[in-house]
Amino acid sequence: MADVLPIIAALPEVPQAWIGSELGGLALAWLYFRGARHQDFDHLLDVRPSGQLLPFRAHLHLIHRRSELALNLARFSVLQAPDDPTRSLTLTQLAGAAAMLDHPHWKELYRLQIAQAPPIYRGLARLQFAFDLHHHQELAEATTELTRALGDLRHDPTSSTYIYRTLLAIALDSNHPGAALNALRKAESIAQDGLLASELFLPRAMLTLNLTQYPVTIQTAAIAREHISAPDRLASTLAAGAKALALFGQTFEAVLMAQEAAALHRVLDSGRHAILNHLALAYLHAGDLPRAQEALSRADVSTQHAGTLSWLARAECARQAGGEPLPPGDGIRAQLATLRWSWVRPYLPALLEQYAVVTFAPPEWTVRVSLAGPVRVWMSGDELPLRSTRPEAGLLALLVTAGGQVSRERALDALDLPGKTPTARRKALSAAVAALRELLGWPGALTVDGGVLRLSDAPRWEEPSMPGRGREDFFCEGRFDPWVLEWREERALAGGPD
Repeated sequence: MADVLPIIAALPEVPQAWIGSELGGLALAWLYFRGARHQDFDHLLDVRPSGQLLPFRAHLHLIHRRSELALNLARFSVLQAPDDPTRSLTLTQLAGAAAMLDHPHWKELYRLQIAQAPPIYRGLARLQFAFDLHHHQELAEATTELTRALGDLRHDPTSSTYIYRTLLAIALDSNHPGAALNALRKAESIAQDGLLASELFLPRAMLTLNLTQYPVTIQTAAIAREHISAPDRLASTLAAGAKALALFGQTFEAVLMAQEAAALHRVLDSGRHAILNHLALAYLHAGDLPRAQEALSRADVSTQHAGTLSWLARAECARQAGGEPLPPGDGIRAQLATLRWSWVRPYLPALLEQYAVVTFAPPEWTVRVSLAGPVRVWMSGDELPLRSTRPEAGLLALLVTAGGQVSRERALDALDLPGKTPTARRKALSAAVAALRELLGWPGALTVDGGVLRLSDAPRWEEPSMPGRGREDFFCEGRFDPWVLEWREERALAGGPD
C-alpha cells in the first residue's frame, strides 16, 4: 500500500484531458515519475511510442548521465510539450542537461524556469537545481534552493523525502553531522514503510559511515537487501557497507559485499562501471593488489565523484606497489585540497600522509545516558527514541551503572518486568534485549553469552549523568524497578552522592 501512496498523491496533477484518451501514456508516465516507481517508469518507456513520452525519455537519459542525448531530446520536446506538467519537466531537464555539460548559462536556465513555473513545478525545478548545485559544490546556494523547495512541495511526501535526503548529503559534505542527523530524522518522520523508507537506506549508510558507527552501517546495508529493489541504489548502499566492514576489520567480508555491489551492475567480471572504484578500494584494503588493478582498468570515471575515488585507488595501488607516487592533475589536486569524505582518513591513512591531504576528522562514536530524571540516551549527539517507561530503558540503566554487563539472573531480579511466572519474565527480558538492540541500531549492540548480558564496547560509553545530592528521587524518574528503589533508598540514607 505504501508504494502507491505517492502515486495517489500525484493524481490531482494529471490534466483531465490525458485520462482515458490516447494521452493515457503521459498520465501513467507522470504518475510513475512523481511516485518514484523507477521500474514501472522504465518499462513504460520501453513499450510506448517514442514520440509521446519525449520529456520523460530526456529525464531517463539525464538519470543515466547521458547528457548529450538528454539535451537534444529536451530541446526537441520543448516545441511539442504545451501542457504544464510535460513542458515544465522538459524545461527542467534542459537546464539539468546544460548543468551536466557545464554550459555557462545553466543556472540562468534554471532560474528562468523557476520564475515562470506554478508552485509544484517550481518546487520540482528547485529540487533538481539544488542537486546540480550540490554536484558543483555550491553548497550554500543548494541549501537555499532546497529550503525554498520545501515550501513549494510541503504537501508532497515523496519530494520532501528527497529534499531532506539531499540536505543530509550537503550537511555531510560541509562536516555538520548534527544537521545531517536532523535531516535524516525529518525524512524518517515523512517516509512510511515501503517505497519512501527504502530511499533512506543509502543516506543512513553514508551518515553512519561518516559518524564512524560502522556496525550500524553494516546492519543498514544488510537490511537494505530486503527493501531496495533498484539495483543502483542497493549497490551504492552495499558499497558503503563494504567500507564499514573494512574499517571494522572484516576485510574478507568487505570484499564479498563490494563484489555483490559490482554483480548488481553485472560488471563483476567484465564491463565498465563506476562501482568498480569501490571494489578496487575493497581489494586494496585486503592487500589484493592485482585484483584491485584489474578492477580499476574497467572503472568508469565520468563523474567528479568517480574520478576522485578512482584516483585515490590508483594512487594507493602505486603506493602499495612501491612505485613512484601518482601525480595528481589540476582537477584532482583541487579535489584533494577540499576532500570532504571523513571515512577516507581511516581508510587510506598512509596515502593521505604521503600527499599531505587533510580531510575532516571523523567524530568519535559516543553514547551518553542520562539517569538524572527519566532514562534518556544519545548516540553521537542524537537523542534516540527511548520510552523511559519501557523495560528496555530499565535494562539500559542497569547495564550502564553496572559497567556494561550483568548476569541474566541479576537482570531478572532487578527489573520490573511484566509477567507473573518465571517463564513469562524470561520472555519479557528477551523482548527488552531485542528492543534495546533495535534502538541502538545493530545486532551486536547487546550480546547475551553464557548467561551474561553485555553492551558492545564499539562506541565509547560516557559516564552516565546522575542526580545530585538530595535529588535521589530523580534517579531513573518514573521507574519502579526493585534495584532503582534500592538505589534511591541507599543514597538517601548515605546522604546522597557528591
